Amino acid sequence: MIPKRKFNLTEGDFERYRKIIDQASGIFFDRSKWEVLRLGLADRAEATDAASLSDYYEKITTEADGEEELRCLLDHLSVQETQFFRNLPQFDALRKYVIPEIARRKKNGHRSLRLWSAGCSTGQEPYSLAMAALDVLPDPESWNLQILGTDLNQQALAIAEKGWYPENRLTGIDRSHREKYFRPLDGGFVVTEPVRRMVNFARHNMVNDQLPMSIFGTCDVVFCRNVIIYFTHNTAKYVIEHFFDIMNPGGYLFLGHSETLWKMSAMYSLVEMGDAFIYKKSLPRSIEGRRFIPDRRIREVPLPASFPEDRRVKVSRRDVTGVEELIHKQEEQVPSKAADTGLEDPNIQKGRSFLELGEYDKAYECLTEAVKQNGSNAELFFLQGLALEKANHPGGAAESYRKAIYCDEDYSIAYFHMASVLEHGGRLKAAVREYRNAARSLRNDQSGRWENYLDSYDLESVINLCEWKIENLASLEN
Repeated sequence: MIPKRKFNLTEGDFERYRKIIDQASGIFFDRSKWEVLRLGLADRAEATDAASLSDYYEKITTEADGEEELRCLLDHLSVQETQFFRNLPQFDALRKYVIPEIARRKKNGHRSLRLWSAGCSTGQEPYSLAMAALDVLPDPESWNLQILGTDLNQQALAIAEKGWYPENRLTGIDRSHREKYFRPLDGGFVVTEPVRRMVNFARHNMVNDQLPMSIFGTCDVVFCRNVIIYFTHNTAKYVIEHFFDIMNPGGYLFLGHSETLWKMSAMYSLVEMGDAFIYKKSLPRSIEGRRFIPDRRIREVPLPASFPEDRRVKVSRRDVTGVEELIHKQEEQVPSKAADTGLEDPNIQKGRSFLELGEYDKAYECLTEAVKQNGSNAELFFLQGLALEKANHPGGAAESYRKAIYCDEDYSIAYFHMASVLEHGGRLKAAVREYRNAARSLRNDQSGRWENYLDSYDLESVINLCEWKIENLASLEN
């Protein structure tokens, strides 16, 4: 719906709405989504006869029906793009590896299989999970198969519960599945009753609601795809840790193809299954010859004893045993204050400010302009590398770190970041080399030289981390 009236979104209103939406749902609108947010707010403001977006804010925060209207707004802003068997390689992994493995583990015990579709939208994903399980489970009638679909959007859940879809919404369903699991109804198709009985739906807010254990118990598989990309880092980490709580040992977590737990959680192993990468709760060495990738995302051995304790904000969670030694480190923080380059250029300070705000593309643009104005400078190239690394451009980040080292071969912190980029790209031999360079160079530095880039870590701790990386990565080189 295109609003008939023009609603302007001021800077102050943008910040107020962004905060209340984040608090209520975990969805975070960065500045690139300014117009998307404005249009969504305008739709609801017009529907409620609000005079302006400021007036609409007062309506949802002060009026008696404000909470219900906020829920309507969140429904309106929620992304609903979905289809059956979306990202087929992941469903191939589910059918060929995950479900058969779980079935073998449980064949002589309690034959229970529970799968949770978190952020299920209009239901195609949980119904796909049910069909996939029925496709491959041996003697499915002997299993207690339960699928839970949850979403923030009540309107989407109403569609999901009906299980009826027009033919153009059956994208991803082949002929055999359509004939087996659907029947024609009212010009469209409805999921058959046996499949619908396996799937329950409930409104659930991943950020503010308790885990759905009371209605579901623990589960073997969690699908949460293309959801955490809309969260801040801390919110996403909170959600991922709660998934860990509800998953059975050996359970699997499926994320969207562009989503990663790198620098977010060390509680899972990354497993390659066919053409898909899946996260696993336990950390075994291998499963039937399939390749584990412990070096790009996680570590299975403890960090050096001198390295600081986990600095995460603690949240109210039930205790989880067996994870005390898992690692959650090396989260390089953008400094609250930056080292002085000795150059007077407003682009440099702008670049640093954008880094602190998390607007990495803008930071890179400012720093690139600063390089043009001031020439080659190790500090500027390093800050460029930080911006590119944070924006998930590892190739560009590595090149910028190389330039920083070329300008100043004793620029120790650039070696350290270069090593990290190489490690997470799977280039272990090159990463070991740069960790050695970092350790060698850092030993010659004054204790306070890099304090602005090491957050609360001291220099000795970082040197110990480099040595630990060298020892553990070298044993895994090809």
